[in-house]
Amino acid sequence: MYRLFFGFFSLIFISLSSCQSSTTTEADANLTQAQEIYDEAIVVHDEVMPRMDEMMRLRRTVQQQMDSLQQVDSVAYADTLQQMQTIVQNLKEADDAMMQWMRNTVGVPTQEELQSPDPVDTTNIIQVQQQQKAAIEQVKQQMESSIEEAKALIAEMEGNIKQN
Repeated sequence: MYRLFFGFFSLIFISLSSCQSSTTTEADANLTQAQEIYDEAIVVHDEVMPRMDEMMRLRRTVQQQMDSLQQVDSVAYADTLQQMQTIVQNLKEADDAMMQWMRNTVGVPTQEELQSPDPVDTTNIIQVQQQQKAAIEQVKQQMESSIEEAKALIAEMEGNIKQN
């Protein structure tokens, strides 16, 4: 009877241990995958972050050209001024989007954070990282398009000045 009782509890203990091990392995795999996605998002961020200065310079240049045109004749250049205002706004929105992404980005919890008295919830960590990566890719596209738009306008304005 003792052997049967001991064998039964040994079987239960082994079963519970393997379940916990399976859960731990799955959690580790999820954290690893989430970290890879996070790292990919950071690569995109690091690629476009240096362009923030370029956006600021372009915004300042377009704003200065707007100010000059307004002094000359704001009625005659109304359409151009509206286009310039849109470009300035697009550059500002791209800058704001990057700042917001950086403020809201959540990293992947470390093992220490997971083992703390208040462990971090990792239920949807992969989904969170995928959303953050998609968001920074959208910021990248927004930054690149607003930069190209501003450069094209500046080149057009410089071409018009040379012709006159």
